[in-house]
Amino acid sequence: MARIVVAAAEASGDALAAAVVRELRDRRPDLRFSGAAGPHLRAAGVRAVARAEDLSAVGLVEAIGVVPAARRALTALEAELHGSAACLTVDAPSLLLRLARRARRAGVPALHLVAPQVWAWRPGRADRVADTVDTLMCLLPFEPPLFEGRVRAIFVGHPAAATAPIATPIDGRPTFALCPGSRPAEVRRLWPVFREVARALRRRWPESAFVVPRAPTLSPALLGGLDARLVDRVAACAHADAALVASGTATLELAALDVPMVVAYQVHPLTAIAARRWLRVPRVALPNVLAGRALVPEHLQDLDPARIAADLERLVGTGDQVPRALLASLRGEGAVRAVADEVLRWL
Repeated sequence: MARIVVAAAEASGDALAAAVVRELRDRRPDLRFSGAAGPHLRAAGVRAVARAEDLSAVGLVEAIGVVPAARRALTALEAELHGSAACLTVDAPSLLLRLARRARRAGVPALHLVAPQVWAWRPGRADRVADTVDTLMCLLPFEPPLFEGRVRAIFVGHPAAATAPIATPIDGRPTFALCPGSRPAEVRRLWPVFREVARALRRRWPESAFVVPRAPTLSPALLGGLDARLVDRVAACAHADAALVASGTATLELAALDVPMVVAYQVHPLTAIAARRWLRVPRVALPNVLAGRALVPEHLQDLDPARIAADLERLVGTGDQVPRALLASLRGEGAVRAVADEVLRWL
């Protein structure tokens, strides 16, 4: 009976890892899993020796708060490596590549899913990955060449590009999706702005409705102060006329649902200073990065609710913001199968 250590530290990584675990269980019922697990991984039957939701952070300053939990998690996870057949780490490279390195040193195949964004910042990380993992699985098609000659890097596809809509009631009112992210720290920073944008939209459309995806890592109290319907997945926002979304995976999910969007993001001021020094790309929204041009309006750091609301108003009644060919290039429908293929290759 083979055992795999699987580790995630973000809500999106937890959901992606859980989909891979379910695929692996379908193919190999004898497999067992343990590791750093969030709600999705625990529901998929992964025995948690650490909680993914205790390890989530974004930005240099924001990461300081999770250091004690991260140290405890790495110690517990390293003990799990003994006798395991493979180690699968998902995203959160600053933390989880440390576990991958320990796995490799222990003679356990180390596979990492979601490449560090060396195309965006700190390109030197590409060299360090080579000493850390046996296989790097990339979600974006232009990423494997960035690691060529350093590590086995393969393009598996991005599951978010194949997001299917969840049927929800439609009552004819203008409806807006508000997607402030999945990390408590980023939601605390963004939600007051999103709420002000919603109030500006209600001044334009008093009858407007709002739908808000709430990750299981978030308390409903973090999303208070607005009459809105909470749902558990971005896919339940398919009926929205437009969306305000934090930069990240949800941008591709909304694009797959044909919901036009505005991207807004804000980090700690010290993190922003570092980002301005390190960033190597002019845009941060994934549809814009993939297209190499501005498909989606971006508002970064200095967020003006009135300007954001004006951009959203202009999107109502429009469509085809992100070309279908761009989404098709991400091969989302086969992504989870491709990851499972690579994991099984090492067993």
